[in-house]
Amino acid sequence: MIATLRPVELLVLVPVLLLLLCLPSVIAYRRKVERLGLVIVVSLVGAVTGLFWFVALIMAITMRTRHPAPPLLTSD
Repeated sequence: MIATLRPVELLVLVPVLLLLLCLPSVIAYRRKVERLGLVIVVSLVGAVTGLFWFVALIMAITMRTRHPAPPLLTSD
């Protein structure tokens, strides 16, 4: 199948696939999950196996987020 693709099609397909593979990591980063490194590792392993990519996606969506930093107090 890849042998039948033209170079222009590959120039479009490769970045789209890379963005798709990074999707769980991006979601976890944007949500500020507590264990971002774990999601990234599972996502990288998932890029090879396929099954763990879905696990990483579910982790990124459902993991607990970090608490926001308390506001800085200023003396007036």
